[in-house]
Amino acid sequence: MGGLVSVQAEAGVHVVTIDNPPVNAFHPDVGEALLAAFDAIAAAQPPARAVVLTGAGRFFMAGGDIRHFQTLDEISAERYARRIQIIQEVIFHFPCPVIAAVNGSALGGGCELMMACDIRIAAVDALFGQPEVTLGIIPGAGGTQNLPRLVPVGTAKRLLFTGDRISAIEAQQIGLVDEVVATADLLPHAMALARRIAKNAPLAVSAAKQAINLGLELGLAEALRLETSLFAKLFRSRDVSEGVAAFLEKRPADFHGK
Repeated sequence: MGGLVSVQAEAGVHVVTIDNPPVNAFHPDVGEALLAAFDAIAAAQPPARAVVLTGAGRFFMAGGDIRHFQTLDEISAERYARRIQIIQEVIFHFPCPVIAAVNGSALGGGCELMMACDIRIAAVDALFGQPEVTLGIIPGAGGTQNLPRLVPVGTAKRLLFTGDRISAIEAQQIGLVDEVVATADLLPHAMALARRIAKNAPLAVSAAKQAINLGLELGLAEALRLETSLFAKLFRSRDVSEGVAAFLEKRPADFHGK
């Protein structure tokens, strides 16, 4: 991964850290390192049960590498955008939940990367924004599509049209992030949440993520059919027998994802 992204694993929880000093700016090499990291986690044994995505130092990801934009033309810009959108798709379809632990600034591509995650926790001093219009462009990694899916459409348009930065508190108020915690508590809090998720039946957690993410793109009737199918398929698993038995026997369940 070229040192730009590191992965650490602990009891089924994998921590992915972006490390591209000084501000963890997005560059194609960072994108390839992120894809390699998630590929490695997907192949891990035992399988990952939760992922925490964060940035090294004082930044989550302070946007794209502006110098790289100087090298792009229409054709290469389309390739660039499509490649970074693949990262969003990988996180969206990843079999276990991905939690963004947002330290410092998450601007431009950093905000888009955060929005692709299932749960977003921010440090109280974090900043958010999509400032692309101030550079003469628009978001290319899903910002125009994911932002209005998370916040009111009018609010999304205001942020995209002005390029304004907002605080973590405002981000929580509009629904862009789920929780705001003290900076020193950010990673411990995200890890505690990931461990709570990891204790549950992994096949069920994965099915819940799939039902929500795919269901939001469907009409209600079709989404309910998807939920029914996923619900029924889980009864093939040993984890259902274990979960029910543990409940009846008043003991903690020991799930194995089988």
